[in-house]
Amino acid sequence: MTRTRTERIREVLACPTCHGPPDEDLACVRCGQIGKWTGSRFNFGGLGESELRQDPLNRMKESVKRRFGRLYPTAIAVFAPALSTRFAKPFLRSFDLNRELVADLGSGAGRRDANLICIDGGEYGEVDIVGDLRTLPLAADSLAGVLSVAVLEHVPDAQAHIAEMYRVLRPGGRLLCFIPFMQPFHASPYDFQRFTDVGLRQQFRQFEVISVRVGAGPTSALLWVMQEWLALVLSFGSRRMYRVILPVMWILSPLKLIDLLLARHPNASVIASGFVIEARKPDGTGG
Repeated sequence: MTRTRTERIREVLACPTCHGPPDEDLACVRCGQIGKWTGSRFNFGGLGESELRQDPLNRMKESVKRRFGRLYPTAIAVFAPALSTRFAKPFLRSFDLNRELVADLGSGAGRRDANLICIDGGEYGEVDIVGDLRTLPLAADSLAGVLSVAVLEHVPDAQAHIAEMYRVLRPGGRLLCFIPFMQPFHASPYDFQRFTDVGLRQQFRQFEVISVRVGAGPTSALLWVMQEWLALVLSFGSRRMYRVILPVMWILSPLKLIDLLLARHPNASVIASGFVIEARKPDGTGG
């Protein structure tokens, strides 16, 4: 009999604090840490509403996410200044999602596949597990794959997030992460860091790195900075005017299509908007 996504998730749940198994009521049998189960969603904390809405621009993003839900990723793809290469779908197609468990960490309002486990700090409509990405409520070695798109810059402790991805991946399991390099500050609800391609290899040193490649090209980097710069210049020192003008600058976003060519330049990584790293958890066989 085919198991539902909820049943498959429940089998690999673990306490986010001590990683002990939960009972039927989602109370940890070791430390008593309690989660909540509402319908088909497992809640282990996550981000509060005040955190998600404290930054003015992120507050606007949150309103759009909740209003348009599944359409939000499409809107971002159209109006955002960054043109990302198609990396998520090919990665997911390399798994049998009917049998293998793969999680999308920081999934937001969208769902890339019906069998994907969606995990986020916010309670969006498509999220299966709400929790802190630095302390995942999943058992060790429980996942075949992990996808993390534009998330690492938003967690205060990047190594804690990476260590959790390593812990929950089974030996031989793979991850794919998109991480910004040349991008302006963007709170969601926070924004802490950027990484070069060399820096990414260092951050993921416990993995076997398969590849690091340009995920969003130089035009995307230039365009995003230009939009912010124009909003600063034309607002004449007014924060209110800046917040009004910045969305208008999105009319320039079609210029990102230049990256269809420029992102392939052999030196595109020097000012790339972001990188994609694919890595594997060592399987311990030495082969």
